[in-house]
Amino acid sequence: MLQKHTYQWPGSCTRLLLFLVLPLFSSCYEEVVLTEPDADLFELVVTDDMERFIYESRDTSYSVNSEQRLLFLNGNSVQLDEIRVRGKSALDFRRKSYAVFLHEPVLIESRDGAYTKQLTRFKLIALAQDHTYIENRISFGILEEAGLMPLFYKFVEFRINGATQGVYMLIEDPEQYYRENDSEYIIRRGYNHGIEDADYFPSFRFIAEEEYRKRFQEIYQALPRLEGNELFGYISERLDAEQYFFKMGIDYLLMNGDYTDEVYLYAQLEEDTIRYKLIPWDYDDIFSEQPHEVGVSWGIGTIYGKRTYASMQDIIDEIGEKLVFSIEDDLDYTIALDPVLYQAYNNALERLTVILDNDLIDKVFDETEKELATFYDAPAVIDQSMYDRDPATRKMWLENMTEKKLLLKERLAFINQTTGK
Repeated sequence: MLQKHTYQWPGSCTRLLLFLVLPLFSSCYEEVVLTEPDADLFELVVTDDMERFIYESRDTSYSVNSEQRLLFLNGNSVQLDEIRVRGKSALDFRRKSYAVFLHEPVLIESRDGAYTKQLTRFKLIALAQDHTYIENRISFGILEEAGLMPLFYKFVEFRINGATQGVYMLIEDPEQYYRENDSEYIIRRGYNHGIEDADYFPSFRFIAEEEYRKRFQEIYQALPRLEGNELFGYISERLDAEQYFFKMGIDYLLMNGDYTDEVYLYAQLEEDTIRYKLIPWDYDDIFSEQPHEVGVSWGIGTIYGKRTYASMQDIIDEIGEKLVFSIEDDLDYTIALDPVLYQAYNNALERLTVILDNDLIDKVFDETEKELATFYDAPAVIDQSMYDRDPATRKMWLENMTEKKLLLKERLAFINQTTGK
């Protein structure tokens, strides 16, 4: 459903702020009337110079650092501490992604309207590399149904100075989630079992950050020196192996090409022992014909020495015909080659496919279509896809939905057949 949005500054205090702030901006903001999707709307108000800099900047992360900076949610001002241009390859697009830090929380209604979520830290992801904007949403939906996506997420519209920036995915910041869920430490895994980023928030456990870091590193240190049941037990004490196997299975189903550094691990204390649980991240490179390790000389784990793969056939020659999409990371490589670990993974796949069936795939695609339809009904919003890796149209979107739903059902049937289900 489309509606007319009249930009209004609510409340007498905000009207006074308008009077004081407007001279700082060359674009007049008394009233903007736009046709918009029936969705949450975030709007950033900055100087014209900053707006141009956001559009033109490339390959650099920065805070939108200006006193002349306001953020609104559905026309209501929010208390912004920081808004930061973020990402890696996303920095090379006009439509930027943002990390948002608020002084006071906001309430966001869930996708189905059943509840509201209180957020102080979240990402606004531009989806500039997400073909027709379905890939993250479908992946998150399937991961959520499998118990692997704990973060709040939904589609929203984002604007700068009244100009729509298009479809965005709001997603809860993992670094807010872990603090609210009995954890003191979270990492984003990097290439070659490194730690790309970490956040430590000690509360009452009196565990040093180094102990958390060491516990993660022990997983990879064990890979070349243990095997079979001993290795499986050792890993399971430090990592929720069932979650990890489920993620591997879903990544195989989705053909997730971007792998190693797209997972967060947050520490939990179980029976006085540190054990890591997963938060999957960034699924805008699914339906890939091959994983990222093919044809590259970097990013592949080196615990077993230098590994390179010129083609998919090289991977098959090394690990055999396995239900593993990527062996870029040494842990997945070990799971693919160790008979005990691979059997445990296959057993987990059978449990996963009790949850994942054709009805679930239909459900996730139906939800995605319902949520995106309102944006595709707003041409000005979808026109922003001209700045993405691949432009989108309603026809392209619907065709892509039909094609990918069939592909996932075919891959699921193959998994069931291979595991003997």
